[in-house]
Parts: sequence; C-alpha cells; structure tokens
Amino acid sequence: MILVQHKGEDKYFAPEEIAAMVLSKMKEMAEAHLNFQVTKAVISVPASFSDSQRKSIKDAEVIAGLNVMQLLNEPTAAAIAYYFQKVDALSRDAKTLLIFDFGGGHIDVPIVKIHEGTIKVQAVVGDTKLGGEDLDSNMVAYFVKKFMEEENRDISNKPRSLRRLRAACEKAKRVLSTNAQTVVEIDALDDGIDFRSAITRDYFEELNRRLFQRSIGCVKRCLEEAQINRTCIDEVILVGGSTRIPKVQKLLQDFFNRKELCKSMNADEAVAYGAAVQAAILRGNNNCDKFNKLKIQDITSLSFGLKSENGAIMDVLIPRHTPIPARKELLIMTSSDNLSSFSIEVQECELASLTVFNISGITPKPKSNSKINVSFEVDSNGILNLTAKDMSTRERNRILICKKNDHLSPEDIKKMVKAAACLKTEDEKHKVRAAALNSLENFAYKMKATARDANVSALRKKLMDEAANEAIAWLETNHHAKIEEIDALKRKLETIKSQVAFL
Repeated sequence: MILVQHKGEDKYFAPEEIAAMVLSKMKEMAEAHLNFQVTKAVISVPASFSDSQRKSIKDAEVIAGLNVMQLLNEPTAAAIAYYFQKVDALSRDAKTLLIFDFGGGHIDVPIVKIHEGTIKVQAVVGDTKLGGEDLDSNMVAYFVKKFMEEENRDISNKPRSLRRLRAACEKAKRVLSTNAQTVVEIDALDDGIDFRSAITRDYFEELNRRLFQRSIGCVKRCLEEAQINRTCIDEVILVGGSTRIPKVQKLLQDFFNRKELCKSMNADEAVAYGAAVQAAILRGNNNCDKFNKLKIQDITSLSFGLKSENGAIMDVLIPRHTPIPARKELLIMTSSDNLSSFSIEVQECELASLTVFNISGITPKPKSNSKINVSFEVDSNGILNLTAKDMSTRERNRILICKKNDHLSPEDIKKMVKAAACLKTEDEKHKVRAAALNSLENFAYKMKATARDANVSALRKKLMDEAANEAIAWLETNHHAKIEEIDALKRKLETIKSQVAFL
C-alpha cells in the first residue's frame, strides 16, 4: 500500500488505484483530443510482465472505468507499428525482426517474423530488473560519493536531495546521448550547499558497462531460444528511450556485424502507435487492406507449471513461447475420500512466482471415484484462467474457482471504484476552485500593472494599488478558501476598478 497525506489525514492506496489514476488521466486526455467519450482501450505492457502484474492492470482498468479490449505486449505493439509504417501491403517477402525494447524500467527482446500480413512472435527474452532507471541509479551513486568526498556530507538517506539529484542525472543521461560531456549542477542540494560536477560520456559508459553487457545478453539468449542465427535478422528495431544511448547502439551494431540499425521509427511513440492500430483492428469496420489483412500470433513469455508437495515443479503445463491463446487439460483425482474442495499451486517457472487456485463445489465421493478435469488456459492477454468439470457428475457450473492470493477481491474493486468516483468529484471541485484562484490572482496583478501606467492619476493609482495588494495578501493566506469567497473578492476588485476609472 502507498501512504499519502490527503486533507491532513493519512490515506492508503493500492498500486492498482495509482495505476487507475494514470489510466483515468490518459482517458481524459484522449477524450479532450477526440472530443467524444472514450470507454474502450488497448493497454500495452512489458512482455515480461507476470500473470499477477497483468491481473493488476486489469483490476486498474475496472477502477478507471475502462473496458480494455486487450493487454498487448509492448514489443508486439512495436512490430505492428513497423508493419504499418515500413512494410508494403503488397510485399510477399518475409522479414525477421529483432526488436530491442529498452525502456525506463525494463528490457524486452523478441524475435518477430512478418510475412503476408501475419506478425508471428517466435521468442522473447526480458529483464524486469534492467532499465534506464538503473543507469540513472549508477550515476546517482557516483555523485553521492563525490558529494561526500567534496563536502563531507552524506545524502544517501535524504529523499528530497536524492530526488533532485536523480532528476539531474536523468537529464544528464539524455544530454550525453548527443554530447561528449555535460555538467550536473544543483543549487542547495543539501542544507544550502550547491553541487556542481562534470561527467563525460566515456565515464558514464564505464559506470554502466555491466548493465550494457546484460542488455546484449538478452539478445544472445533470445537468438538461442528462437534457434536463429544473428545473420538471419533482417532488421534490428530500436524501441524505448534508452536505445538512444550511443554505447547501446554501438554494442548492437558490433554484435550484428556492423548492421545498420532501424532508427527511423520514433522510439518513444512506436508502442503507442502499434497499440492504437490494434485498437482500430479490434473495433472493426476498417476499409484499409493492412487492417483487414493483419493477423497477430503472440506467445507466452513465461512457462506455467504445477508445483508438487515438495516444492519442485511437477509438470510444465504450458511451456514458454507457446502461441496464445493456449489451453491444457489435466485430469486430477482427489487425494482423500469425500473431499469437496482442494487447491492447485501454479508456478510461473522463470519467476518462481506462485498462484494458488482454490477449487470448491466438488461432489464428495471416495477418492477413487472423484475425478476433476481441470483446464488451464492462457488468454490473449497473457493471463492464466482455470475451469473445472466434475467428471463423475459431468457438471461444470457448480464448481467455483478463485485465486487465494489475488491482490484485490471483487468487493475491494467495488469500493475502489466508488472511492475513485468520489475523488474525481473532489478533483472537479478543486479544478474549478484553482481556476477561480488563478483568475483572481491574474486580475489583481493586472490591476497593479494598470496602476503603474504613467497616465493614471495619483488617487486612482493609490486606490487600485491598495485593493490589488489587499487581494494578493489575502490569496497568500487563503489557499483553501471557498469558491464563493474567491468570486466575491474578484467582483469587489472589478467594482473598484470600474468606480475609479474616471478619477
């Protein structure tokens, strides 16, 4: 849970609620741009997202009041963007792409084949613990040490100083993509002490040498898992802001024998572009051949297996890189007589993350006669779902399946939807009040500016100046004033201005 101060009180938010706030803001922006209500969306997520993370995003979209048509893997979205921007609709030549998706919080490297309107993901390797933020962290640690050496002050446990330093480092990282050197300069970094230090591109690359090598390691593993030689890759597509780093580009070029990288797509917008195209396809009623012809075959980025009693993986049900949607059935016999429920532990093998499903509503019978057919299905969103049928009664409807370790229950989500609606109402009131405050402040300062005019009489200047200063002083101590009070003060200023106009 995330603790914030809200109206002088402690308030806790689940991560899903914070994600819902982001989605709600994006929804508002889309509606303002399109000038009509938006209720459906395609949301892109890292390919390496776990089942739990995907489920959390689905919960967030419910809280945000959206109907998500699909959770689309980000590199797959980038492949769709490439297809629409770069591939001729009439071309019959197959293309094998390696998409290097290096963003702020993760890296995904899939190999995708495009042929006659079909986008087929063949393999994907990801690292959720490697991203542009990690490059920033290394630079922050370097400057924290340098500040300690120069000023004998430790800011490693001072959140505000670290936050300002991280923002400066992130900016420096971007500058170093085009310049050989830059300066990190922060006023009053700690107790009024300024900080200024230069860093070169070469030193930045040395600081992050291991992380850069890890990113290329993802490329190697992906080629191995797809069983493809690097010479078979037709295009290497750069996606994500961190791909602008010259060292990253050089390592990729060296790995692919000086092959020219595809930089013509906007690295920041490619994923959003592809997601928008997928939304248009799912909506239907398109007259474009490329829309109607396109087919997408994605895969599971993780494998799902049953966990045995001793903690080992008993059986891999759905192997990694299986095309989705995927389905696997398993016949399970109850372990003792007259059981009406039991649990199944499903593990995402590469992450060692466990999901426990509780199956209830079984007709109690001797263990030899009680057989349950359980179907495991990974849907097009990459989310695992279970269904079960009692083979002795052939009934499916009476069996209930729920995740024991779900983040949010349906009741929790309903409460959060209601809370989000209340917060939205408060936000609307706050926007109106903030607009009124800004309008009053602007009017007061314009009134002062008018009073300084050389053609204004001394008496008029005095009356206007006093009224404007009084309003400005009131604003400084009444940030939480009611909108009626704000409007009343503005009307008072307008009246004074009109009354003294002829003095």
